[in-house]
Amino acid sequence: MKITRRQYLAWLAAGLARPVIPRTDLEQQWRDIASQIDGTVGAAAFHLTHGTFVSLNGGEKCPLASVCKLPIAMHILAMVDDGKLHLNDVIDIPPQAVWTGVSVIADHWPSVKRYTLDEVLALMVAKSDNTAVEMMWRIGGGAVAIANRFRQWKLDGIRLDRSERECGLNSAGITQIPKWEEWTPTLLTELTSKMSATARYTAMRAFIADPRDTATPNATVELLKRAFRGELLSPDSTSRLIQILESTTTGAARLKGLLPTGTTVAHKTGTTDTQRNLNAGTNDVGVITLPDGGRVVIAVYVKGSTRKVEVREKVIARIARATFDAWKV
Repeated sequence: MKITRRQYLAWLAAGLARPVIPRTDLEQQWRDIASQIDGTVGAAAFHLTHGTFVSLNGGEKCPLASVCKLPIAMHILAMVDDGKLHLNDVIDIPPQAVWTGVSVIADHWPSVKRYTLDEVLALMVAKSDNTAVEMMWRIGGGAVAIANRFRQWKLDGIRLDRSERECGLNSAGITQIPKWEEWTPTLLTELTSKMSATARYTAMRAFIADPRDTATPNATVELLKRAFRGELLSPDSTSRLIQILESTTTGAARLKGLLPTGTTVAHKTGTTDTQRNLNAGTNDVGVITLPDGGRVVIAVYVKGSTRKVEVREKVIARIARATFDAWKV
């Protein structure tokens, strides 16, 4: 990675430590890994201790998929810090929010309908619970409230324009979104099953090109960097966010896939549907703890690939391992 004088001065102006150059050309390693898959691989990494930054297609707008649950969780925790919500608030899960598939809440609904805010928050991130994100999206005030939060944080490069459920419908070709009052636990499946394979594929291609509900790798790293430095949330909320991210169980073959056993990774995954082998996004973003206790913020997005999920995940794992090896000492 070559650092220009302008970049060096920018780092100093931002109050970062003097950048340390990796002993290997990490960016070139990333390029070599990315060249072995179709689509676009966007990646960025930042060492929280010495300030080294590496980026590949770092300004590429990539579909967030369930990575959206990370900024939503941070927005909810900011509302807790503001005194508008409390982690012990009890939430009743209505049928309109239930989203079958990837959802612990849906699996136990309707026999269990009440959860604390903290429980829903943890399920949304650590288990990527889709019913939980539907509730948090509404409780958090939706797109307008989150956009205002991003402005407050002076954060560019991340957009949340629609609920994750709406994104899923649009990517399948459904543009007429039923009203909240009309939703039932089975409606999502009923609507998507009516779309032809051709319509789904066309919609997926359009979804990949849509700038809405996207993030760049660089902006994702900036969000995580500031979060882990305690710049966006209170100490208690920062600690809770990290705890939840470290308990994530999804995406074991991605950032964590090739790292040494026992390596601590606080992360959030995201995966869109696939139509005719075309996948809009396979993602993993988070923070890796190195053997010396240092932390590396990293975001990897695989956009518009037709390869099998195992191949897409291996790309993410190899980028994470190359970064770990380059910066572990």
